[in-house]
Amino acid sequence: MKFISAVALSAAAATTTAFTAPVSKAPVSSTRLFDAVNTGNPPGPPYSGPASKPILDSIKFPRDMNRLDMKELQQLAHELRWEIIEAVSQTGGHFSSSLGVTELTVALHYVFDMPEDDIIWDVAHQCYPHKMLTGRRERFPTLRQLNGISGFCKRKESEYDSFGAGHSSTSISAAQGMSVGKSLLNKRKNNCIAVIGDGAITGGMAYEAMNNAGYLSSRMIVVLNDNGQVSLPTGTQTAGGVRPASQLAAYTSNLIVSQPFQDFRDFAKSLNRLFPENVQDVNKRIDEYARGLVTGGTVFEELGFFYVGPIDGHDLENMVPILEKLRDSDSNKPVLLHIKTTKGYGYPPAMAASDRMHGVGKFDIATGVQVKGKAAAPSFTSIFANALIDEATDDRAIVGITAAMPGGTGMDIFGRRFPKRTFDVGIAEQHAVTFAAGMACEGLKPFCCIYSTFMQRGYDQVVHDVAIQNLPVRMMLDRAGVVGNDGPTHHGCYDLAYLGCIPNLTIMSPSDEIELRNMVATCAGFDDGPTVLRYPRGVGYGADKLQDLFGYELEDGEIPTRGEPVEIGKGRIIRKPGGIRALSEEITANGSSDSKLGGGSRGQRREDRVAILSIGTRLSEALIAADEVEEMDPDLAVTVADARFMKPLDTELVRELAKDNGILITIEEGSIGGFGDHVLHFLSLDGALDEGGLKFRPMVLPDAYFEAATQYEQYEMAGLNSHHIRGTVLRLAKKVDVPVLSEVSD
Repeated sequence: MKFISAVALSAAAATTTAFTAPVSKAPVSSTRLFDAVNTGNPPGPPYSGPASKPILDSIKFPRDMNRLDMKELQQLAHELRWEIIEAVSQTGGHFSSSLGVTELTVALHYVFDMPEDDIIWDVAHQCYPHKMLTGRRERFPTLRQLNGISGFCKRKESEYDSFGAGHSSTSISAAQGMSVGKSLLNKRKNNCIAVIGDGAITGGMAYEAMNNAGYLSSRMIVVLNDNGQVSLPTGTQTAGGVRPASQLAAYTSNLIVSQPFQDFRDFAKSLNRLFPENVQDVNKRIDEYARGLVTGGTVFEELGFFYVGPIDGHDLENMVPILEKLRDSDSNKPVLLHIKTTKGYGYPPAMAASDRMHGVGKFDIATGVQVKGKAAAPSFTSIFANALIDEATDDRAIVGITAAMPGGTGMDIFGRRFPKRTFDVGIAEQHAVTFAAGMACEGLKPFCCIYSTFMQRGYDQVVHDVAIQNLPVRMMLDRAGVVGNDGPTHHGCYDLAYLGCIPNLTIMSPSDEIELRNMVATCAGFDDGPTVLRYPRGVGYGADKLQDLFGYELEDGEIPTRGEPVEIGKGRIIRKPGGIRALSEEITANGSSDSKLGGGSRGQRREDRVAILSIGTRLSEALIAADEVEEMDPDLAVTVADARFMKPLDTELVRELAKDNGILITIEEGSIGGFGDHVLHFLSLDGALDEGGLKFRPMVLPDAYFEAATQYEQYEMAGLNSHHIRGTVLRLAKKVDVPVLSEVSD
């Protein structure tokens, strides 16, 4: 067992059986807290950390902290914070969340004995100090990179990562399950701690877990990390104003401002409620006083939790003995420890930023300025937001909904223009979808903007509340496909598969920024049922590439600023044999008239004619591959088409491509069970495969999870870049030798 001091514990024991008047403490301001931690640092830029980190250098694993006294723990927290600042400045990543829980992380690892005890970090984007204290400090230069350490907790990465995460509101359920498991297996110790933020606790799953934990009296500690940052960024202009998008956040904030922070002496008086009933009877008067002292009753207590707090989450001297007493209690009653922290704490540029520097690229430590290259084009997210603004300007029925991700979905941009028509529901995807369905019932045109990976959390609502009733809800799925450094918890790989099987949905995916604008306009004008528009993370192509690669004829070389609706369920042929410009030339039935590429001799045999049917932004890679194939072989003729829609599928286009070509390849930024399977299903039912004259290959993301890497590296691993498409064409056309499996294994 680890104890902070015999004196503190003796005092604690005494105050559980005798009354001592509390010492009034005013809430500690973040400014004073910051000054206390950074004594000796200049008040303004340039910012810099300690020249050396002797205590942190001595810590490899949590057990190495046992010998530290309180001053050394405080110094460790200071060194650890600056180690995070320095490390993330070189790699980028989630940043300010880790700075806000540095003291909490030190306290938890000092008091509890991982991995025997379990600490579960909700979302786990705040896990950097935890990772540094659990043997992974040296690996931080590889953070969120190929073959590096994850930006989230991962069980396979370390025995100290009790539970993997990436999505929110899961920690309390997991901690309760672990607690019940330890109890049923009669394990010697049962300490399970869930650390959850005031944003994540708005998710309904958190309340489901608390309701059940109180009912079962599961021994566990829930640490509510209250930093006032519910959405990303908090402060977006919405119909609810600029305050955090959560009434619970307002409630917990009121708990903090209506009473002083608890110190250990105050906390010890309320411990009676954790004791058996006979002890409670003996100390009834103390208990009644303590109940009034703490809160007068809280929503957490009504759910069956012993509520402790609020306490200063940056005050190690107070937090450590409280955690020790909770650890050593024999009670099976679940505990909620309410701490107040400051996101970005200890680094002024983060504390001053509107998003607290939540997620950053590389940055200059001295100033906090991020290193960002100039993008060739705007992001798909911003293009979507501005296209929606265009539609909403002409149609007052259009409203936007986000689930705590206004910055990630572009709703912050929309909210600045239409604050009263922007709704942030907090981390509540289920509610967001049904909220949108209710709006649609009244004649509004809701655009429900949610990451593809997070829409998984609202799946039943899509089926039960939207699709069955055929309500015109517009579901905008950002981050479709692979997303890069956030890794497998954030990839939008599955939406085509999990939505494609639902009747009544119209599902579309743009190949470029012009098509994205067009599809926003299409969704705005479509009232006959629900629509899904999925688009990737990243930036557009820019005018030059749109003209040179895609064949657009742009007036004055400028990308149109307003979208035009496209016909529902209709794809388009982008490239015919001979190149992108061959669309404007006379094309023979068997090939191209382009003499430079072989003229009429190209594609004379059906087996030399290839069609690539793409949905989404793999179209650019398909066009590059088509040019490369024709340059390599004068006989092959490649047609490239953009399906645009998975539902309804353009069956006329598919039938035409299957009839005119001997090889048909589909490609998508999605998993098995998506677009390619829909095309194959149609071809099979249509009899296109009966005679054996058509070779069909779907190119999809493999049945595997892709860890953190760049998007290019992930598509490289998936086999979906241009040279993979080229290789698939050449193999099917028998233009390259393919070794048999036995030869490969030998």
